[in-house]
Amino acid sequence: MFFDKKISFFQLEANDRNEALKELAAKLYSSNLVTEAFYNGILEREEKFPTGLSVVPYGIAIPHTEADKVITAQIAFASLNKPVKFYMMGKENEEVDVSLIFMLALKKAEDQITMLQKLVEIFQDVSLIREFANCKNQKELEGILLKVGLE
Repeated sequence: MFFDKKISFFQLEANDRNEALKELAAKLYSSNLVTEAFYNGILEREEKFPTGLSVVPYGIAIPHTEADKVITAQIAFASLNKPVKFYMMGKENEEVDVSLIFMLALKKAEDQITMLQKLVEIFQDVSLIREFANCKNQKELEGILLKVGLE
């Protein structure tokens, strides 16, 4: 449902957080899933409310912004070739090296809360995090999503 448009990057090359976020947001935009204001909304929200999580064995980020910048609900996924720095959620001055990004483009507040809860639950399973980090293509990603009930 939230991954059906297949907005995914595997071993994405990005020099920094903004470059990684721009790639994901641009793909969502070019797929007519978000408005032109989505990327700037992501950056603005990330400045005020960072989304980096220090999770073993890889740092994870779950950037998102307001629903008015979303046309069709979707989640974009990226595993990064090398980690980029994000600020930690709840600890604005602490950085975390992020290797996995789940960018939420959701239209309903309840979907956002439910998805954040589900993702945090998944992030507590080290083997699942490794599977996400090691998946090399859309088919492997879809297999993991099916296993965790996010297909």
